[in-house]
Amino acid sequence: MTTEPIGTFITTYDGNAVPLTYRFGPYLIDANRRMLYSGLEARTLPEKLFQVLLLLLEAAGSVVEKSAFFARIWPHDASDANLTQHIFLLRGLLGETSRDHSYIVTVPGKGYRLAAVVERKVGLAMKSTCESCGTTLDADAAAYICSYECTFCAHCFAGGNGHCPNCGGEQVQRPRRLRTNALTRRARSD
Repeated sequence: MTTEPIGTFITTYDGNAVPLTYRFGPYLIDANRRMLYSGLEARTLPEKLFQVLLLLLEAAGSVVEKSAFFARIWPHDASDANLTQHIFLLRGLLGETSRDHSYIVTVPGKGYRLAAVVERKVGLAMKSTCESCGTTLDADAAAYICSYECTFCAHCFAGGNGHCPNCGGEQVQRPRRLRTNALTRRARSD
């Protein structure tokens, strides 16, 4: 199966490129829109809450010290109360309880870390076959893709309601893919 990246990325405060999507557990983060998806549920995250989550995602399981949160999110009005409140709200959005911290772990005296395995993507990868019927999707064929990268032919898409039957994500028509062969690539490099 071949994939081809599409999409864009956003830039953080410090100028680093950020993947368009992050996935961990049942959650998908659309960084460009500040959206948190879980199945059919979608929530727009407030800016500071999004930045807290983004710092944890960027750290890839490493501890994010309190000073890093303060420097990036609250450079002029840093307080432990602000950070604690935002972590509490974020834990609630992720379905954590006071006894279950399966995603955000407190590291006493230091900060916080994300305990989940995070998958990062810059854009979506378009698969070359339909997830439902297995039909090969030519580069110029109409196909539909959701935010979890589930790909469907036009026939299988028409049988649905605009939402992916696998994950519940919204399906959109994928851009046409260009095919290049070895001769075309060599001609461009000369």
